[in-house]
Amino acid sequence: MAGFFVRCKVGVCTVGRLLVWGRGVGQTVGMKYSTGTLVVVGILVLGLITAVTGGVGVYMAQHGPLEAPVKVIVDQGMGVRAIASRLEQANVIAHQDAFVVMVKATGMAGTLKAGEYAFEPGISLRAVVNKLALGDTENRSVTIPEGWTVKQAIDRLEAVEGLTGHAVRPEEGKIFPDTYAFRFGADRAKVLETMTSRMEKELADAWAARDTTLPLKSPEELLILASIVQKEAANDDEMPMIAAVFYNRLNKGMRLQSDPTVMYGAELDGDRLKRKDLTEPHPFNTYLFAGLPPTPISNPGRAALMAVARPARTEAIFFVADPSLTMHVFSATYEEHKRNVARYWKDVKKTLQPKAVANVIEGALVTPTNVVSATAKEI
Repeated sequence: MAGFFVRCKVGVCTVGRLLVWGRGVGQTVGMKYSTGTLVVVGILVLGLITAVTGGVGVYMAQHGPLEAPVKVIVDQGMGVRAIASRLEQANVIAHQDAFVVMVKATGMAGTLKAGEYAFEPGISLRAVVNKLALGDTENRSVTIPEGWTVKQAIDRLEAVEGLTGHAVRPEEGKIFPDTYAFRFGADRAKVLETMTSRMEKELADAWAARDTTLPLKSPEELLILASIVQKEAANDDEMPMIAAVFYNRLNKGMRLQSDPTVMYGAELDGDRLKRKDLTEPHPFNTYLFAGLPPTPISNPGRAALMAVARPARTEAIFFVADPSLTMHVFSATYEEHKRNVARYWKDVKKTLQPKAVANVIEGALVTPTNVVSATAKEI
């Protein structure tokens, strides 16, 4: 192998070769060319280099073999060859050797990132390498619905594919319900941390915006009542009214008599609640004990938090579900409430099957939770 040098003097240039090994180590051999000749040689060499690199560039930019969209997972710790093999198996690239050569020749071997990648049909080799080097990975997501308990939320988080590790269940009400994006291979604990941090922020915002005349002693009490409103309401629009009813009852020294609190304390998973359940003595039975339950009973959303922070203004202390089950009917007196309850059952029994009617007669409350709670508010 040899290195070359060029020395020019008075219009004549000398091309020298420095031998690196073999016979005549360290010996220089020189040949004299005119400057014009050397320029021609340089142009030829430059043209050859351009042709070679240009050809490589064209190859790298060509449409790849992929015919349909595909997702490929690059695991943490995979080497260049292993990545190339997986891409070739998925038909993203035609030849893994070309991928390996390009990545190593461009010094990008240490920049390829793990994750889940989406490739479009015909993607070029250059675009594939750039995508991996930039870490342009796909987002996955997990949704926690409003009103779910932390157990339900953690069960879903544990079941989601693409996450690693385990999440420790936080206290009830500490997860903000929403859809959360994550990258393949993300830590479950980190995703959960995002959920709990979000609830901290949303609760702080609601507490800061609250009506300070409300009988709330702490953000935790706001969260507890919001968790009840979340479970009682048929829709977001009526949440301020439901919150107001509960405040009115608290101010009058009345028990909340909320079925969802009873169901939570009794660990009832379904939506059936029998009258005997209302007499079971546990801290969440708001038919027996006055005031708020000891903890939240669900994870409320922003609408419930803000409804409790800024409730409607009303004299109502009762509500019962409309037969459509899409809203509630509110009343300020017990007599009015009884009429609303009677009207509800009259309309509902028209649509119940004989077996369901029998359940009603023997005392089982067979309607959805937010209906049952209203029908039982008779003190």
